[in-house]
Amino acid sequence: MTSHVDEKTPPRMIGRRAVARGAAWSVPVVALAVAAPAVAASTNCTMGTLSWDTFRNGVTGLGTFATTIPGLTVTIAVSGDTAAADNARVTNVATGGLSQVLRFYDQEKKNGTSQTVSITFSKAVRNVQFSLLDVDSALATDRRGNITDNYYQDQVQIVTPTSWSGTTHSNIVGTGTAASPYKAKNTNSPIDGSDAASNVDLVFPGGTAGLTQVQFKYSQGAAVDGGPFIGMSDLLFQYCA
Repeated sequence: MTSHVDEKTPPRMIGRRAVARGAAWSVPVVALAVAAPAVAASTNCTMGTLSWDTFRNGVTGLGTFATTIPGLTVTIAVSGDTAAADNARVTNVATGGLSQVLRFYDQEKKNGTSQTVSITFSKAVRNVQFSLLDVDSALATDRRGNITDNYYQDQVQIVTPTSWSGTTHSNIVGTGTAASPYKAKNTNSPIDGSDAASNVDLVFPGGTAGLTQVQFKYSQGAAVDGGPFIGMSDLLFQYCA
């Protein structure tokens, strides 16, 4: 059983540029709800980021990347059903209310596809924060509006660590576990890319020792169509030397 905390609050997006907002980026409010581990007065703690704004549109988001903390890198890798076109690429197409994100695509025409995304830090960090974006669903219909097939239903499970806080926006249900993944509130809840209603804001405290890896699984419950995808916002974390 996980020890995470689930919350329902007004939308707050983790990321640098919110669509049609124009507001300067700052530490998301959700971070303030997490009690950071006690740190000795002499310890130097710094907030660091990996921002997708520094990447060109269309480039891969897989590999090892520098962060704003000198000498601290983040490696992003995927495993499982990863062969979908444009999987794990940075895009400037609005996703979950943000204008520059990393997208993960599920394969089509294949039952039960899933891929695991691994985010690995080169040094132990705390209070890792990011948003999963546009976790929605849709049904295929004919011209009369009759349902003809399942289109897609994005599902996300937090794999590791087992302690996190998840703040779900208005179109999301679930707790992020294998038994209750984050997903849209019903099987036909498509959300426009400019809208944050299908986002989940995540915080991984890491405890006193910190953590070096976060993993989540993105999947579909059946054979799908329509190019299903989710987005991932910028990464925000705390490093204590």
